[in-house]
Amino acid sequence: QVEALKMENSNLRQELEDNSNHLTKLESEASNMKEVLKQLQGSIEDEAMASSGQIDLLERLKELNLDSNNFPGVKLRPKISMRSYGSREGSVSSRSGECSPVPMGSFPRRGLMNGSRESTGYLEELEKERSLLLAELEKEEKEKDWYYAQLQNLTKRIDSLPLTENFSLQTDMNRRQLEYEARQIRAAMEEQLGTCQDMEKRAQVRVARIQQIEKDILRIRQLLQSQVAETERTAPSKHGASSHESERQNECQGAAEIIVATAGSSQSSTARMDHETSSVMSSNSNYSVPRRLTSHLGTKVE
Repeated sequence: QVEALKMENSNLRQELEDNSNHLTKLESEASNMKEVLKQLQGSIEDEAMASSGQIDLLERLKELNLDSNNFPGVKLRPKISMRSYGSREGSVSSRSGECSPVPMGSFPRRGLMNGSRESTGYLEELEKERSLLLAELEKEEKEKDWYYAQLQNLTKRIDSLPLTENFSLQTDMNRRQLEYEARQIRAAMEEQLGTCQDMEKRAQVRVARIQQIEKDILRIRQLLQSQVAETERTAPSKHGASSHESERQNECQGAAEIIVATAGSSQSSTARMDHETSSVMSSNSNYSVPRRLTSHLGTKVE
């Protein structure tokens, strides 16, 4: 009986020791849970602040993002372009009128001017559309970079968590919290920008449109250069013809002046001969000169 009591006593002591160890372990786990709860509370508060800041950022990005409905397509505005180029043409014509009397033949044809105006206006519209597409691409790239930076930061934090064989409640809670934040950021990115396929498709469409616009711009610039070269070729020939005509007019005017001068000298010589004839008549009264002689001489000289 004594031996049995001793064995029972030792068993009870062992059980009591095990219970005390288990109680100590439970107390340590409870303290760890308190610490984890404190950390979770702090992380929840930080997440709330970050989510509010993220919402503000998303709203700001939505405000900054260019909506395609605002730019349904490229529409020519001939009134604005014609008015601006009309004022430019008026200033050029006024300057040419003040500087030198340039003949009207030196100006380009009306159809050529209208074609160059429309081409220049369309060129401005293409450049505007290209700048808008480039701005959209840049804004979307900045948004994607921001989201990817956030996801990369969370991935680094998850990878930095310690890997232990024994289960740690605090490490597991931290990992779950970081994974939750990563899912939230990815969902916000897909809601804002769409999936990766959508983003890639949008970028390809914009790049293709930009390449087409650049081809059209190059073609229009070559057309304008050819029109300017044609205008420069036709202007000197017309100017030479007008100068030749002015030379002919000057020659005709000089010939007319010579004729007038000859007529004047002839009239003066006729008057002088009449004066001499009258003096002869007065000096010699016996010899009378017929009137038809003076008239005949005057007619012959004229």
